Amino acid sequence: MRHLFILDPLEHLLPDGDSSIAFLREAWRRGHTVATCQIGDLGQRGGDPFAHAAITTAGGEGRWFDTAEAQTEELNAFDAIWMRKDPPFDSAYLFATLMMSRADGPVMVNDPRALRDNNEKLFALEFPDLCPTTLVSRSIKQLLQFRDEQGGEVIVKPLDGAGGDGVFHVTKGDRNARAILETGTAHGTRLLMAQQYVPEVRDGDKRILLIGGEPKGALLRIPAEHETRANLHVGGRAALAELTAREREICARLGPVLREKGILLAGIDVLGDYLTEINITSPTGFREIEQLGGGALERDLLDVVEASGS
Repeated sequence: MRHLFILDPLEHLLPDGDSSIAFLREAWRRGHTVATCQIGDLGQRGGDPFAHAAITTAGGEGRWFDTAEAQTEELNAFDAIWMRKDPPFDSAYLFATLMMSRADGPVMVNDPRALRDNNEKLFALEFPDLCPTTLVSRSIKQLLQFRDEQGGEVIVKPLDGAGGDGVFHVTKGDRNARAILETGTAHGTRLLMAQQYVPEVRDGDKRILLIGGEPKGALLRIPAEHETRANLHVGGRAALAELTAREREICARLGPVLREKGILLAGIDVLGDYLTEINITSPTGFREIEQLGGGALERDLLDVVEASGS
């Protein structure tokens, strides 16, 4: 197979930490041809989308990659296209998915229509009975009232955030509460998501990786003592985790929907008994699971991609 990976600059990726490198290396290890490009290297001539991409090798010592001179090829010349550009989901990302949608041959990880239509925060609300009580609003008055209705504390986060950016624990006794909401909503011009506070966050939130709609591994992310957020890059600690009966129920509900939408890879976040996010743009956690002895899940993903392309 011929794979195209749409990535952030290769030199900015961490060889031992970035899930995209694990996918790229596994494809290369299997003897597949791997090409890489950035989101700005996509274009379209008439009705045909193309990429200015470089054949990339991913083995050897020293620098983890080597690239040949970039060439321009139609997207339909590839058997699989991996959109692994990290958020934010901005206009450049949107236009890239529109051009990707013009390619009708390759396996997509993930389907560009799904990437456009399913915001990672709002997607979870398609399953409201699985989620914490939630309000999405740009009204500071409504958000403060919602906080009070939820016992005086909520978690707020921007709809386009990632990696814990812009996440706050807002409590009734916090004199900064209104200021936080003014900043988060850009003075009432930007939507915020507010969710009931789930105390089990102190025990960690769980990232569950679903491949082809099936759960394949889970990572518990435990926040530092001084932090509300459990994200690893802000000091969270990682541990391997098994799935509870409730988490298997959540995965069983999501699996058919993910498959129907062409989402081969999703990283869902579960806090206590609640689904909080469905991450489909550039889910991570593979490297941490492998480093903790949970296996190389990229092999499962490549198996699914190969089967989808056969």
